[in-house]
Amino acid sequence: MPLIKLLIIFFGLILLLRRNWLLGHCLFLASLTLALWQGIGPIRIFLIFVKAISNAQNLLLSCIILSILIFAHSLSKTGQLKRIIKAYQGIFPWPRFNLMTLPALVGLLPMPGGAVFSAPLIEGLGKQYGISHVCQAIVNYWFRHIWEYTWPLYPGLLLASHLGEVEIYRLIYIQLPLTIMAFFLGYLFYLPRPLDIHLSNREGNFFNFLKEMAPILTAVIFAISFEAKIHFLPREMAIAVAVWIGIFWVWLKQRISISQLKAIFGDSTLIKVLYAVLSIFCFKEIINESNIVLDASHLLTKCHIPLFLIASVIPFLVGLVIGLTLAFVGTTFPLITALIHALHVPVLPYISLAFSCGVIGVLLSPMHLCFVLSLEYFHVPFDKTHKRLYLPCISMILFIFMWFLFLIF
Repeated sequence: MPLIKLLIIFFGLILLLRRNWLLGHCLFLASLTLALWQGIGPIRIFLIFVKAISNAQNLLLSCIILSILIFAHSLSKTGQLKRIIKAYQGIFPWPRFNLMTLPALVGLLPMPGGAVFSAPLIEGLGKQYGISHVCQAIVNYWFRHIWEYTWPLYPGLLLASHLGEVEIYRLIYIQLPLTIMAFFLGYLFYLPRPLDIHLSNREGNFFNFLKEMAPILTAVIFAISFEAKIHFLPREMAIAVAVWIGIFWVWLKQRISISQLKAIFGDSTLIKVLYAVLSIFCFKEIINESNIVLDASHLLTKCHIPLFLIASVIPFLVGLVIGLTLAFVGTTFPLITALIHALHVPVLPYISLAFSCGVIGVLLSPMHLCFVLSLEYFHVPFDKTHKRLYLPCISMILFIFMWFLFLIF
């Protein structure tokens, strides 16, 4: 039964990750297990892996992720990061506001693995405020993704609008309460009351902060500008160019030394993350080639499962297993849209439900790149960090269903 297979694979991944296996090892083993379980032979498995690794889009995405890590390491090892924290510290006297703002601002740019942008900033503030590394990791992860329900630059939302045949701005409008609720739940669950203190030393300067943030702001502005004006290039190419503009800005401004360059490129995190990313692509390709998601979808429809369950459960499961927003949208929305039109029900509420539940699945997925990068950067264990997502995500799902009922009736 396809659903049981997916659940066994997922819980097997959780078990291995809790035993501190590398994510790349876990996904490689999961890919092999699922492929063999679905009757795919060794030669075809090898060809699928080659296809996944050699795919131009996947290679470009891998380069972008490595570029973001190099950018983050460059900010850290040249001392630029310390100057950003010093300039920001004291501008606002509210620690909670400070911790929420930085990852949320960086999250406006939907860069793959973009959590590494704000991670160093959160780490600096977290040390100042005395919060644990686990809390730093989860705050960085959660607040970066509050925009995913509504920000029109996120490719998953654009694809959901296109496949669901709904106008993008109508979808954004009805999903605004979800972003607001995500912001509120992050504030409630991750920022405890003892942080409500006022800084006695207000040395921060807003204009100096903007000056020190210039490399990051430049990358954001260039990425958005390139995407808006250079339509013939892939959006990933625009992001890659923008990130490297930021990198060279830092290198030239700080007059980077050979030893600093060695420290940046010699960091073992680069290899670990590249291995994990390529393993994710292989696992995604095995999922697609094995047709297990399609089989699971057909099984649910044959059993006369209500449409609202199909529209919520299938994207959630695919997001949970794959950890990529584009993946769950691309694999589930053609079926869900066809069912919506066949049953003559309101399109917009069901598309909103399917997309939002899929996003929660992605947030909970151990394969989510931002989650992986946060774990790697803050050096925190998987289980202690992952379990802190449960209550906020359950609360979000309950709110999503309540909002869906409101839209329907």
